[in-house]
Parts: sequence; C-alpha cells; structure tokens
Amino acid sequence: MNRKLTTKIDKTVARLRKLWPTVKERMPFVAFSTGKDSLAMAAMLYEAVAPEKPPCLYSSHDFEFPECKAYLNCMRGYGFNVEIARPFLSYFELMERGMGFITRYDAWCVPMLVGTAFLDWLRGKGATSPSDGVMFRGISGSEYSKKFHRELEVYKPLQLPTINPMLNFSKEEILRIIQERYNLPFNPLYENLSRTYCICCYTSADPKKMSYSKQRFPDECARYYRQIDEMLFGSGLVDCVAENEKMRSREEKLERHGFVHWRRRKEQEKVGAIKFRRASGVLAYFIRESEWIAEQHLEPLKGKWIRKDNEIRIFDIPENIADTGFCTMQCMRCRQFDRSQKQLAIHGCTQCGKCLSLKHCMGWQHRFWRRVIREKNQVRSGYELN
Repeated sequence: MNRKLTTKIDKTVARLRKLWPTVKERMPFVAFSTGKDSLAMAAMLYEAVAPEKPPCLYSSHDFEFPECKAYLNCMRGYGFNVEIARPFLSYFELMERGMGFITRYDAWCVPMLVGTAFLDWLRGKGATSPSDGVMFRGISGSEYSKKFHRELEVYKPLQLPTINPMLNFSKEEILRIIQERYNLPFNPLYENLSRTYCICCYTSADPKKMSYSKQRFPDECARYYRQIDEMLFGSGLVDCVAENEKMRSREEKLERHGFVHWRRRKEQEKVGAIKFRRASGVLAYFIRESEWIAEQHLEPLKGKWIRKDNEIRIFDIPENIADTGFCTMQCMRCRQFDRSQKQLAIHGCTQCGKCLSLKHCMGWQHRFWRRVIREKNQVRSGYELN
C-alpha cells in the first residue's frame, strides 16, 4: 500500500478514535450490508476503538441473496460483532399494502426494509427516539457526491445521527484497504456482481445482475417485475424520460428496471389532496380531481371506506392505514409494531401530538395517487388546493 493511502487511513482512524468517547454511550452501530464499503468502514472503526467492538447491524428482509447471511457468519470468525435485525414487513408485504414501486425520487426500500429494523433494534436497547442512537455508514465518495452528504449529518428518513467517514475514499482505495490493510475476504457475490445485498435493486440497471438474479430466483424476479409493470403502466402518473432512443419499448424499459426511466410529472408536485376530519370524527380526504382516485389503492382498507364525489371517507381504522410501522420513530415509547399481527400497536399514549404530523409517515407519502398531501390546517382555507 502506498504511503499516501496509508496516511489517509491513519488520519481517518485517528478522527474516529477521537470521536468515539463522544458517541460510545449513544448506542452506536455500523450499518452493515456485507458490501465492501460497510466492511471497510467496520474494519477502520474497529481499529480505532479496539478492544471495543460496536455492533455491525445487518437487516435481513428476505429479499437478499443467501450468500449475505453466510458471509455474516464468516465475518464473525474474523472478530466482527455481527447482529441481525429484521424489518417490520417484507418487500412484497409492503407492496401489497400499497407502498408502490420504488423510484429514485421516493426510494422507500432503505428506510422501510433497513430503517425499521434499525429503529426496532434501537428501541430494544432503550432508545426513546432515533436521536438517541448513532449510525456509522460506509458511503464512499465513488458512490455519492459530497454535495449531498457530510461526514457528520442526520440521516433524514430516520432522523438518525450519522457518521460517514468514507466519503473521501474511492472505490479503488476501499478495495485496497480491505485487501492490503486488513486482509479480509469479500462477500462471494462480488465474483458475479458489482453490488451485493438485494436480489433486485432499483439502483442498478446492470444486465449481468438482472440475468444472474433471474436465473437463480425466477419466481421472485417474475413477481417483482409483474408488480412494477402493473404500477408503471397502469398508474397514469408517470412520464417517460426518453434518455436512450434504443430503450423506447415498454418491454425494454421494464426489463431495464423501468422506474429508472421514469420521473414525476410536474403536476404531481402540486397538492393533490387535503386530509381532514369531519364533525363526526371520520377521517377524510378531499381529492383535487375525481379521475385521480384509483380505488384499487384502497383495497387494503377492507371495505372500511366510502366515496362521495371527490371525497374519500375512512372509518374504524387507525390513521396509518398502510400500517407499516415506520411512524414508530416519532414515538418509540408508545408506538410498537406487533410482529405477530403485523400491525401498529399504540400503548400508553400521552397525546403529545407528535404523531399528527405526516412528515415521517411512509404510508401517507406513498399510498395515495403519488401526489402531495396536506392536512387541512396546512392550507389557507377550506378545500383550497392551489
């Protein structure tokens, strides 16, 4: 390893060592995906804080390659303190509850399939809010621009304090760190793929990975693309971006992970619905245009709703009708996800009002018509939708 890279690593390890006393009592953990970036992150942190071994937390959501779990056991043999957490719901369960296909604009997979696992782990350690914890995240400079991330930041989807020490390292440097500095094995998936973790991933349009995944997991891939096909071409709320003239057909776009070719229309940025409660206490939505109402999205409500013109009225069910459990981050004391019933449970509510905000409600954000939703008190008057 050359002197320049060695010096760069030594400085990063020194910063981590200096930072550790500040965060060690705040339930710190490494977000461990079994990929190269999180492995390099964990190795450098372990060098900095030895003999302590903060948890390397892995979210197992049943849509990852089986090699990842086998690799976790391998890394335990190298002295890593690996812990496995589980999200509240699987990918397909979330899709069935109306979360919608993943896009680059709204990539709900990370907060829902990884984030809920981390939040539940923190709550189990005694956290009363996400801000009680600290996440070490291996984002390398080759993947994300420093324009969008800082070494110290709050990961907004989870409101979780986060440390990103790898931002100044390139992909090539990370590979050398793992091989030459720490002599650690890579996830065996790298023999066939450039990225690890999920069987299908919205970030990748790599034909090699798609072919590899379909060959090994044909049923899962068929179900995955079938759902995307139905939502992409049946929603009427997306518009094609003709970035590549060679990828114009429906089949080509879908095959190349259709959603990376699509963007939100400008009208989707407008307020599309107003949420309010009627005098009877019934929860209601007033929708800007009646043709926007796609009643199939209300199927999970099991008949506990009625429609009157442009208004949808919902009754006898919790406000978070998608019931994904993500809003536990707003109130860890009182909100828990009942894994046996697969629904949100609220105990000991103090009526503090935090949960009335839609800011961190993944269900409302993704459920209805892919448009902006406001509460009635957030607009100037009545049903104003301008």
